[in-house]
Amino acid sequence: MSGQQRQQRQQPGIACEECRRRRIRCDRTRPQCTACATSGVECIVRDSCPPRGPKKGYLKSLQKKIEELESQLLEKQGSSPAPTCQTVDNDSSTDIHENRTATPETTDILQWPAAPVEFPFPAVEPWECFDGSYSSSLLQLPVDSVPVESVPELIQIPMESGFLISPMMHNDLDQLYFDRAYAFAPIIHTHRYRSWSKQPNKSKQRTCLQFAMWTLASSLSSQFHVQGCKLYVQTRQLLHELEAEEPWHHISLEQTQAWALLSIYELSCQDFDRGMMSAGRALRLIQMMRLYELDMPRTPQTMQLDQYQRQLTPSQEDWVDIETKRRTFWLAYLIDRFTSMVDGLHMFFDERLIRTRLPAPEANFASNRPTDMSFLADVVPDVSVEWQHNTLSPFTECVIGATLCGRVLQHKQNAPSRPCEEFCSRHRTLNALLAQRIRMLRIYASLEYPDPIIAFVALAAQIDVLMLYELIESKPLGTGVEGTQLVQALHAEHQQQARDAVTDISLLVAVLGQHFQMHPLAPILLLLGARFSQSHPELNDAYIKLMPSILTMLQASTGLNKLAQSFLQLLNPQGDTWCGFT
Repeated sequence: MSGQQRQQRQQPGIACEECRRRRIRCDRTRPQCTACATSGVECIVRDSCPPRGPKKGYLKSLQKKIEELESQLLEKQGSSPAPTCQTVDNDSSTDIHENRTATPETTDILQWPAAPVEFPFPAVEPWECFDGSYSSSLLQLPVDSVPVESVPELIQIPMESGFLISPMMHNDLDQLYFDRAYAFAPIIHTHRYRSWSKQPNKSKQRTCLQFAMWTLASSLSSQFHVQGCKLYVQTRQLLHELEAEEPWHHISLEQTQAWALLSIYELSCQDFDRGMMSAGRALRLIQMMRLYELDMPRTPQTMQLDQYQRQLTPSQEDWVDIETKRRTFWLAYLIDRFTSMVDGLHMFFDERLIRTRLPAPEANFASNRPTDMSFLADVVPDVSVEWQHNTLSPFTECVIGATLCGRVLQHKQNAPSRPCEEFCSRHRTLNALLAQRIRMLRIYASLEYPDPIIAFVALAAQIDVLMLYELIESKPLGTGVEGTQLVQALHAEHQQQARDAVTDISLLVAVLGQHFQMHPLAPILLLLGARFSQSHPELNDAYIKLMPSILTMLQASTGLNKLAQSFLQLLNPQGDTWCGFT
């Protein structure tokens, strides 16, 4: 690229220190750029900046260190010195590759790739973390992340590309998961994970889980956004190798958790269909492990089923282990409910068969303080409209929100073609439950800094209201007088509630835009809201304003969530044609 073309890519001037630290593109607006104004930090611009890239002579000194290590290894093994390379251009990288082939003993240290690796699956567009690209084949990672002193301590990922993870990157990815991904996927006990995360002889199942955690964490960071694709390819490779080597009766919880986390990454950063396939693997593994009935009372008939469970977990389990299983099941339950809403698919888990208690509070889980939680059927009433006003964790609130979404979806799928007393009773019960649910969540969602998961749950409840209203409009209950009167009565009951829901959705969309920790499945709810807005443009001004706000939110999320990018392409503001999901 010529110097003139490079100059046209960005505004003239120097980027501020905050944008340099976050490695994002600075618009160079003065006295404060847009990124600093949004973050509320001081925008500092220095007149001069240090040159990019490694210091002068750094590559030569690094190369000498490598040659010395090669010589020391060969001397200890009684071998003759291997030929060395004098330059760092593309030709020298070929020599290095050949030298590794001749002396496999040095592969633990010299594992840098000879050429950039091509991956078959497209990654999300990065945030253009670097203004230029490194040309040397030895610099596939930023040089600052590979100091000379820590070369022997680098962690070698078992992949053909030779991708290296330094101890610092290891710590950063772990912290990223617990800081950002744990909010919507709290299925890993922090202290127990850290007790084995750096062990060199981890089991294959734990290695798969660790890579799945890193893959998901990388999608939530601008620093590791590019490396996320490499981690993703390696995670899939490890999981497929595990399935090929291990017999099915050795299914582990870590393997199931890895597929669940990987499906979230694929849904948000790769492809919706691919994410659904991986989610199907996780759901089937959970079914085989019978995690949906962990707390079912034991009977002589069910004791035979426990023999299979004991094969999966031969060691004695404590409360944290059982709670981890509960949380793994409920995460898969959330994925099942929310993804089924896109196309109106039938759900995998039957709510009536669930015999697993709800997730415990985070404080109990983190400190290993056992507590007995209620069952889902006890918290979410089925017929009565009496709602228990208990303080629950955001994860449990998300489970309840997914349950109501599932009930509305199932109610829509089982709608009769003629007047039915059971249908009308179920419809009014769902509407009453949602009304109480919205009143409870409106308090938390209206705070100045609401929890992003609670805001996501509140948005789900509002979308449920629109789905019920749309069902009454689109589903005639017969052609007789009774069916017409019934539809008109239900329509009158829901019209004002639907208008209020549209107003609240616009506020919740603005709230979600303030959080970096937005739930990765939030674009699904935005898509459903946009569909409803397109089909109801004439009711009031709130409906007209809803569509632009949703499109703006999806557009702002495309840098982090490819699901938002895909749904944005499906929404055509110029017409009513849908090009994908129906």
